[in-house]
Amino acid sequence: MLKMGFAEKWVELVMRCITTVSYTVTINGRRGEVFRPMRGLRQGDPLSPFMFLLCGEGLSSLIRLALKNGLVKGIKASRRGPAISHLLFADDCILFGEATKGGAKNLKDILRLYESCSSQCVNFNKSVTFYSSNTAEGVKDDISSIMGVRSSSNLEKYLGLLNVVGKRKKESFQNIKDRIQQRINNWSIRFLSQGGKEIFIKSMLQAIPTYAITCFLLPKSLCGDIENIFARFWW
Repeated sequence: MLKMGFAEKWVELVMRCITTVSYTVTINGRRGEVFRPMRGLRQGDPLSPFMFLLCGEGLSSLIRLALKNGLVKGIKASRRGPAISHLLFADDCILFGEATKGGAKNLKDILRLYESCSSQCVNFNKSVTFYSSNTAEGVKDDISSIMGVRSSSNLEKYLGLLNVVGKRKKESFQNIKDRIQQRINNWSIRFLSQGGKEIFIKSMLQAIPTYAITCFLLPKSLCGDIENIFARFWW
């Protein structure tokens, strides 16, 4: 924080909030002894997201510096588009780079440096590497070995959505339609009034595709299919 230009007094106040955390456990109505945790921030502490932003900015600075020095390379969505080296969301991070041994080693060094500076630990067991279709199998094995991360041919879902969506968007989002139909099937045997159906559609069914709609432009045909499902259930 001092390196980022924060006042020393302000940093002292923040560190006082972090280092003075204490807990006590109530068992059978009796409060136990006070103890201090090994980790400073408490669960739900309002400082937690702010401290994450500071740590995330530290990681971003390391990656930007390596990008400037030519140690790592980002990717471009188009020829004239900006190079993207990393994306951060909550406590998750997506890194983009060139599939070379040197790039993988430099990227691993950045993560190790970040760990030593922030006292945070990257969970490589929960991390995966994803390669473009023209990457040789030998290169994949070498990079996965350097990074200590398993490779995957299909990116896992994040917050219920696919990380990579191809040209066939309707097939990619077919699970949304299936979830809506399954939810209706679970209620079909129950007798709902017209008002009950309206509440069920607005409060439950329409909420299923809401997050996907905010992130992606769903195909019109898929939206039409979903509306038809609502109409059949309504009538």
